[in-house]
Amino acid sequence: MTLEVQPSVTPEAPTEATPTGGGPGAVPVAVWQVRVRTKIDDLYQQLLSLGSGDATNAARVAQLRQQLSGVEAVLGRSGVVDWLRGGKIEYAWQTIHAVERAVVELRTPEELIGLLPAYQDSAAQYLKADDRVLVDFDAAKDLAAPEVFRAKVQALLLRTHAASDEFHESARRLRNRMLGISVFALVAEALMVLVQWGSSDVHLLKPPTDATGVAAWRLLFFVLLAGALGAFISALPSMITSRSGGLPYKLPFQQGLLKLAVGPLVAVAGIMLVIGGLVETTVGSTAALLGVAIVFGAGQQAVTAFADRRAAELLTTVRKG
Repeated sequence: MTLEVQPSVTPEAPTEATPTGGGPGAVPVAVWQVRVRTKIDDLYQQLLSLGSGDATNAARVAQLRQQLSGVEAVLGRSGVVDWLRGGKIEYAWQTIHAVERAVVELRTPEELIGLLPAYQDSAAQYLKADDRVLVDFDAAKDLAAPEVFRAKVQALLLRTHAASDEFHESARRLRNRMLGISVFALVAEALMVLVQWGSSDVHLLKPPTDATGVAAWRLLFFVLLAGALGAFISALPSMITSRSGGLPYKLPFQQGLLKLAVGPLVAVAGIMLVIGGLVETTVGSTAALLGVAIVFGAGQQAVTAFADRRAAELLTTVRKG
């Protein structure tokens, strides 16, 4: 999916032939739907201009308008499966991409020369600066061979769209993996509390001397909370400075959720090492126990750093995103 701004003609006043929503009176509710809706409206305006300017383009314009109308059906609410798989957003953007490439066929070489810098600027977000499809243009030669020029512009768009789709697919996979790990961690923590609540003879954590009368499951619950607090404190800098790159997958939010979910597990594991004597420290009071839990919870940064690095790698791929 490409979220960059593509070149467009000067907007004209809406007409009855130009849809203005994903259905009668529909207003997109998600950011990606707003972007799709805006792009569709922009393409409708371009097609309206191209169709009115040249009668020979009328049939092709009508076909492309019909193709775009199929996208509007996906601008409604999505289920959990659609949200995870991204089927609707992929269909929407790939259809828009196909129409964008087809619009090139309807433009004159002179128009394409004028629009070429905008096409190249959009492509530069995903392609290397020395990529042949990005730099293989010469105004004089291109105007002398309009069909070849048109094919080169379409090749540029095709490569840009393919690279953009691959980038967004990678981002969606990372989002799903982080979400899956977060859910697993939260379920594991809930099960730990439930098992400790139902078990009176096995204690996961040895209570300090000032908490001998506290139920084991309650002590475990407070340790988990302390671990989440430590994770939150350590995650604040990266959560504040992280950027989404215009993605519809909210990677910074997913990164924060992963840290908050993993932190309590790291805290419990760390305290078990302390109690087992594998770490040279002692916890003689409840305050000390919770303090150690906060420290270990903050240590989740070492565990979740792989997700931060992968998100940073993805976002730096888009040099201008």
